[in-house]
Amino acid sequence: MGYQAERRRWRVRLRDRTGGIRGAGTMLDEDHVLTCAHVVERAGGPDADVLVDFVGLPGTPVGSGRVVPGAWVPPGPDERGDIAVLRLAERVPGAKGAPLYRMPLSDGQAVRAYGFPEGADEGLWTFGELAGEGGPGCEWVQLGRKNDDQPITGGFSGTAVLDEETGRVVGMVVSRYQAEGERVAWMIPVETILGYLGADRWGRGSPAVDQTFGRELDRVAYDPQFAREVVGWFGEGHGVWIVVTGEAGSAKAAALDLAVVLADRERSAAANALRDTLAKETLPPAGSVDLAVDAAGKTSAQVRQRLAERLDLTLDNGVTHSGVGRTVVVNAIDDAAEPEQLIGEVLAPLADRAAGLGIRLALGFRRESSPGLTELRSRRNGARPDGLARRISALDKQIDELAAIEEHLSELAPRFAVSDIPPPRVRRRRGAVSRLQEAADLGEVAWAERHVEEVAGVVAADLAAAKSARDRLDAAHDRRTELRFRLDGYGERARAAGRVEDPLLDSLYANAWHLLYEGACDPEEAAAAVEAFGAAVRKGNR
Repeated sequence: MGYQAERRRWRVRLRDRTGGIRGAGTMLDEDHVLTCAHVVERAGGPDADVLVDFVGLPGTPVGSGRVVPGAWVPPGPDERGDIAVLRLAERVPGAKGAPLYRMPLSDGQAVRAYGFPEGADEGLWTFGELAGEGGPGCEWVQLGRKNDDQPITGGFSGTAVLDEETGRVVGMVVSRYQAEGERVAWMIPVETILGYLGADRWGRGSPAVDQTFGRELDRVAYDPQFAREVVGWFGEGHGVWIVVTGEAGSAKAAALDLAVVLADRERSAAANALRDTLAKETLPPAGSVDLAVDAAGKTSAQVRQRLAERLDLTLDNGVTHSGVGRTVVVNAIDDAAEPEQLIGEVLAPLADRAAGLGIRLALGFRRESSPGLTELRSRRNGARPDGLARRISALDKQIDELAAIEEHLSELAPRFAVSDIPPPRVRRRRGAVSRLQEAADLGEVAWAERHVEEVAGVVAADLAAAKSARDRLDAAHDRRTELRFRLDGYGERARAAGRVEDPLLDSLYANAWHLLYEGACDPEEAAAAVEAFGAAVRKGNR
């Protein structure tokens, strides 16, 4: 059974005792439902029976559930948390547990969600994309809806967010931002949910951070200065960073462990009490590390497998599949089962290609005397200069951003009468960056360094123009959405007053509808038409 059929078996709608729809939920197995704590509060609170409709299982009687002890995480003063699990009064044999999946999340990642907004009691889909972390403690990830799709409103709270490509559940809708035409909402990532619940049985996929990180945090004092360095690199570092921490249990080793644990969505959710005691500069955003491997005792094949499981990297004969934008930590390399093989077959090839692939790689050693450290440093010193590599890597990221904006412009521009939309530039700019990369790879470093700033200036100008055009189009889109709602509202007022056959109103409505729904919309012209219709409705209703 494909996930398209399976997902019907784990979607549920939650109601209070009066029958009012309070939100959505996701079946974890035949007995348990995941939702938001605030949905449960609206349905009567953690001690109440919440009605559960199995909307994807026709003929299944309405069930009820109560909060599981230990699985109630109401929103804190800063809104962190907001998670609840219900245990059903009776098992649902036809239900299917949703695939809550640990997965590195990416800006622009396509997702979908199924909710129950007002007027759609049976539910409907909306489509969107991820747009970066934020919210309380940076625990949430922003959801932007696509173009004219259904806004994410209160009826979506508690529903699963699915990765469009795989069908895996990567989060749960928790909140919406009630401005800008309701184009923005937020989700709690799966790894954060699992961290709060401490319930690994419902999670699938490879964890971001090995459990051996942070085993001694409650017993070892950490080096705060080094912790700040690590957190700074997580936020703004580039390329490859080689560090020596000292033996396990040293202050620097503890500082690296602390930063890695707090950068992991799953581990940091369970460490909020610890986070609250630390200085802000030692607190990395949750999700700022995509993979952290403790190499101590591991073979080269085991580390390779860990990279493949989490990041979908193929490391045979070098890196052949990019994990662009990912931050990877491999620690205790000199304590690996076969450190020389690990470096030669896995880490050195990855380090050599890290800048070009956009991967940020922190490589930790215990001892300065490690032969593997000497070898890796010598290989890195033989590579092209880090400064040039950083600039080319930054240009690659800017080109990717430009490509995403230009795709957005190509979708929206035909729908609006907005001027000064720049022509596509991304193919030409990507070619220029590729020539810089090729020159650096061939050892023509001087030529590449002479031209990199020129290319950077042109790309920056193109990106600024594209962002400005995007802002104008997005504003036009939001304005059109607002005007459509206003037109519908005035139409309802006219119908309620019995003026459905008023020739003047029909003409004014038709004109406004034409400007809002047919051809390229000029928001200001449409606004004037909607206001003319509204004025006529108000005048006739006096």
